[in-house]
Amino acid sequence: MTHCPSCGRYVGPYEACPYCGARQAPRVSLRAVKWAALILATVGLALLWVAATRLPLPHISINQASATMNFAYVEIAGQVVRGPTYNPDSRSLSFTVADDTGEMRVWAFRDVVDSLRAAGRIPGLGDQVVVAGTLRVREEDVSLTLNAPEHLQVTRPEAEERAIGSITAADALRRVRVRGQVWDVREPYSGLTLITLRDATGAIGLAVDDSLRYLTGDLPLPEVGQSLEVTATVSLYRDTPQLVPPSVREIVLLEGTVPVAEERPIGTLSAADEGRLVTLRGTVRQAEAFSAGYRMLLEDDTGSVTVLLWQDLYRALSDPAALQAGAQLEVTGEVSLYRNSLEVIPVRPRDVVLLTVTPSARALPISALAGEPLGAMVTVEGTVVEAESFQNGFRLTLDDGTGQVVLLLWLSVYDELPDPASLREGARVRATGELEEYQGQREVVPARGTDVAVIQPAEVPPRREIASITPADRGATVTVEGAVVRSEPFSQGYRVWVDDGSGEVLVLLWQNIYERVAGREQLAPGAQVQVTGIVEEYRGTLEIVPPLPGDVAVR
Repeated sequence: MTHCPSCGRYVGPYEACPYCGARQAPRVSLRAVKWAALILATVGLALLWVAATRLPLPHISINQASATMNFAYVEIAGQVVRGPTYNPDSRSLSFTVADDTGEMRVWAFRDVVDSLRAAGRIPGLGDQVVVAGTLRVREEDVSLTLNAPEHLQVTRPEAEERAIGSITAADALRRVRVRGQVWDVREPYSGLTLITLRDATGAIGLAVDDSLRYLTGDLPLPEVGQSLEVTATVSLYRDTPQLVPPSVREIVLLEGTVPVAEERPIGTLSAADEGRLVTLRGTVRQAEAFSAGYRMLLEDDTGSVTVLLWQDLYRALSDPAALQAGAQLEVTGEVSLYRNSLEVIPVRPRDVVLLTVTPSARALPISALAGEPLGAMVTVEGTVVEAESFQNGFRLTLDDGTGQVVLLLWLSVYDELPDPASLREGARVRATGELEEYQGQREVVPARGTDVAVIQPAEVPPRREIASITPADRGATVTVEGAVVRSEPFSQGYRVWVDDGSGEVLVLLWQNIYERVAGREQLAPGAQVQVTGIVEEYRGTLEIVPPLPGDVAVR
């Protein structure tokens, strides 16, 4: 009160009126007001702390989040359906939670991530979580920021014991435990490693990315052939199931070996086994090289089946020369059906195991080959009296004085020859191969280039002047030497025109010849070449056709 209640005059801070002497009512002191304000603020803060820590957070469904709730502190619950992923630049962790109403991305940063990582509480794909944090609503994007590690609860489902082949796309987000052998390890792109696991029922990929390594620990890459036990969640990559572990600690190296194929008698195989992996034991009855690899007929007491080795696998074998008739093998491969015939195709060199060594091939005169059974391994020696090129290789006729036989070299075998340039008509050759028959004619078919040796090179044939070659020489073998005046490719090979000063002639190089000519990149105008070939005539034009790559020498 600032005015006297008796006389009504202004008295200010006086306790008695200076005009009439009337006493004024007592006032509240400023100190009391300050203490009251302090006490009130403290009590208010205490009540807010109790409300923040004791009262339950508002729980919402994911589809309830809206722009009016921006920056609200709420709680959601659901299953982790994507992630987690880690960004080392921003030190951020993110994962997607889904409930029956929708999905929401959850973020955590820096210290919160470090605390979760140290406590081993990183959520994994398929885990059930309850998470509270601050809503961030930006147009159509709604996310939640985890501000405290204790506001994340993770419940991990129990894993089901499963055979790999039983896992399908319908198992997405289920947690499973499998045991398998490491079949392949590859890195499709930087930051992701795919480990293929296989058991006797099938194969599946195990995905390990850099986020998983940082968040849960480093993983020494397993070696092919090792066996693992993996507890992981099934995810889908383009509708194909794969495994995503929640932690590298869920990948355990096993001491034993998990079998990847069922051991079967050969006679029990049928078309119903197509695509399955099987292990077979048997004796090689026939073996032959072909344009794309190596083919064997494997036989046991119950039947026989073709074992097909593609060229890359065949070359990677530790001792491919031992795969001959009479050898005993253990083979693991995938059953395939080709033109209604069963084939077993190994995919790794380690899946072809030699159990016993085949006897050495016998050296025979060519005339004795008529009495040998087809499929026998033989060694012959003779002079090349004729050579012929075909699309997938070369046929050489050998003569040893007692008879003649065709030496068949597939391109894959020719490419392995120690000195292919010396293999020409007139050279003396020793070769070991399987005895086969084609159109009633016996052939010796080596399986590899090292089975063929030139023991005496051919003499250089006399050189002819180009102008002296006439239509009367058709079918004859001639040698010319001169300068390239022009050259051009065509659909089946390469054409080269050679001039020796006396005239010009076309040299026709079929594709399989041209690709194996040493120095072919220099076959341009001005280059000097020596060519031996057969004189032929095409549409009135004489041409020389070399039958072997060694018949063309670029100077």
